[in-house]
Amino acid sequence: MSEHYEVLARKYRPHNFKELVGQTHTVRTLVNALDNNNLHHGFLFTGTRGVGKTTIARIFAKSVNCENGVSSNPCGKCETCLEIDKGQSVDLIELDAASHTGVDNMREILENAQYTPTKNLYKIYLIDEVHMLSKSSFNALLKTLEEPPKHIKFLLATTDPKKLPITILSRCLQFNLNKLSHDEIFNHLKFIMSAEKLEFEDEALSKIADFGNGSMRDALSLLDQSISYGNGNVKESDLKAMLGLVSHNEIVQLASLVINKDAGQVLSFIKELAHKGENLTNTLKDLTSLFHKIATSQALNDTKQVSSEINELSSIISAQDLQLYYQIAINGQKDMHHSPSEQIGLEMTLLRMIAFHPDEQVEKKNLKSAQSNPPTNKEPPKEIIQDKPPIKEKPLNKADTKSIQKIENQLNIKSQDDWEKIITDLGFDGAAKMLVKNTVFVTLKDQNLSLTLSDDFVNLLTQNTQSSIEKTLNKTYPGITLVIEPGQTNGSSLSQKESVKSEEKRKQTENQFLSDDGLKELQEVFNSQVDLKSIKSIKESDNV
Repeated sequence: MSEHYEVLARKYRPHNFKELVGQTHTVRTLVNALDNNNLHHGFLFTGTRGVGKTTIARIFAKSVNCENGVSSNPCGKCETCLEIDKGQSVDLIELDAASHTGVDNMREILENAQYTPTKNLYKIYLIDEVHMLSKSSFNALLKTLEEPPKHIKFLLATTDPKKLPITILSRCLQFNLNKLSHDEIFNHLKFIMSAEKLEFEDEALSKIADFGNGSMRDALSLLDQSISYGNGNVKESDLKAMLGLVSHNEIVQLASLVINKDAGQVLSFIKELAHKGENLTNTLKDLTSLFHKIATSQALNDTKQVSSEINELSSIISAQDLQLYYQIAINGQKDMHHSPSEQIGLEMTLLRMIAFHPDEQVEKKNLKSAQSNPPTNKEPPKEIIQDKPPIKEKPLNKADTKSIQKIENQLNIKSQDDWEKIITDLGFDGAAKMLVKNTVFVTLKDQNLSLTLSDDFVNLLTQNTQSSIEKTLNKTYPGITLVIEPGQTNGSSLSQKESVKSEEKRKQTENQFLSDDGLKELQEVFNSQVDLKSIKSIKESDNV
């Protein structure tokens, strides 16, 4: 460490556009304008803190006043460039609008604007947090901004452009600076640590980039703190201790307890975290991020690119419940500051997740066990027969006849074709529809319908989905008990048959298209080939 330590945010502040991280669209516009010497008199830079507003303004000031001439690549070595870097240039007037809100301050500055620069080509006015100016100050600025002298350039910066008068906005070129991405911040942090020759862990820098929340200055400030805490080293364990973060294994354990709806263990776990002084707000954020990773894994059906913990959690929670947990976690973060304490806020958020479907089993292990041992139907209680006068039987009406026919149909499901007809007739919805279309009929005995589900769609087999299928079946065929077992369907399911038909139709369409004489002539003329993926059949609805 040097004797006079310079904070990283100042030491590694970019000195030209090439060193600037991110903001590609803004840099491109400014570079083209500078290289062509096509410069506007007023520039407005907007964006959150620490994204480069003031830095870009200073680089611009060097670019227009560099002794080597106006260009997008100032030399950085001439007297003018060095003075601007040190904040000592007499022709670069920096004004903090937050502390100079009065109209008198603005009038004093603008009175001097009429005079030519002391030694440079342009006199630059850099007004930071310009939205803090008073209404009278804006009015005083407006006239000069509308008709400025040729030697004046205004560079305005703000985090809240909505507070600026429309008359000011209309007289400036506006550049909205975006938040920096995680990768942009992470790579820059990695560069700085390598340049400083300090030891670091990628996981720690990644965590710092997350906490930066799009702000490079915030990330660098946290990196400074981490270097001091670790005595020159940046480690994930030190970072977690410094910020009170919960380890990844603990977050996975907490998620498992929530998914298994173990309320007692969840409360004990949170109590232990609070006792250790962990940051419970960040705990909820980390849990939310874990839910996102699990959902992504389920959606992409990717088991190789994710950890074993995520794969395990993905196998015991349905996609529907996962989406609900994520939404509850997001809303819980918003409500944390309204709670009596962090602990109470986190506990209530997790209990809210557990309270969803409280009477249903979520674990697929329990579900499969229940499916492999379906409950036997109890005999209905025998009716007590009393001596009553004989009742004359009425002839069956049409409704009764239909009911008998339904039972007969129910009892006469003997093949996959019969099952597919029932799937089509009953009109299942959502996940239930997808699941039944991927099943194969096994047996129907004593009102117990046994099906085999393709192994590729086991994730769809949840308590909710099975209950939905049974409910739809019992509307038409009362008394049905459903048993679904994962297994091989060998292309016999309705969904697999439809896929085969669709592929055959696609190939037929493709062959018809490729055999067209006009198409063959076009291929010869242009010496080209048809992209087979672009060939699609035209639906009737498309012709309407």
